[in-house]
Amino acid sequence: GLLKVCQFFGEDLEIHPESRDSIPHGLTLPRVSDFIVKNFKRVSTIPSIFELCLYADTPDNNPYLDKHPYYPNIVIGAGFSHGFKMSPVFGKILSELALGHSPSYDLTLFKIDRFETPKAAL
Repeated sequence: GLLKVCQFFGEDLEIHPESRDSIPHGLTLPRVSDFIVKNFKRVSTIPSIFELCLYADTPDNNPYLDKHPYYPNIVIGAGFSHGFKMSPVFGKILSELALGHSPSYDLTLFKIDRFETPKAAL
């Protein structure tokens, strides 16, 4: 069997989507291999497959879960490409917003207008 292991680099690494496969393995592989050695027994540190995953993110690493500021019939869920594990709760929140229900959770951290960017730039 295979085990998927990844290393989140955050803002350390800026990659253009068309050049992601040309990033040298030496940049990322040692960190992932060290993690495997420290946390897993009998798991090889030699990858069967090596890929860099790219995703959309927001400046504070929290997604947008909100209604559009000018068009309340538009619900926005974006900036959480790496948050697959959160999809059940995000789906619940987005469906509540779309149906006009009060969200089950405080969405302050996820509001579109939480940054200084003027709404006209949206």
